[in-house]
Amino acid sequence: MLKVDQHRAFDIMAWHLEQHLSGWSPPPLRMLIHGEGGTSKSKVIQTITENFAATGARHLLMKAAYTGVAASLIDGKTTHS
Repeated sequence: MLKVDQHRAFDIMAWHLEQHLSGWSPPPLRMLIHGEGGTSKSKVIQTITENFAATGARHLLMKAAYTGVAASLIDGKTTHS
């Protein structure tokens, strides 16, 4: 279950994805999810990833993190690669 602020980030992403899949051409969405360790950032990213996969749009999602460890936890890349 996502917290209120986390759900807000998910809702923004879900609306943007729905617009894109409906044929609209919204500008690219770049979202930064930050916080201290243990604030469930990875859970939010996992939920977003599952939503992209469920809609058949996994290929539209790019994920990045500052460190290799963080990138591997979200199945993403480092920001410098």
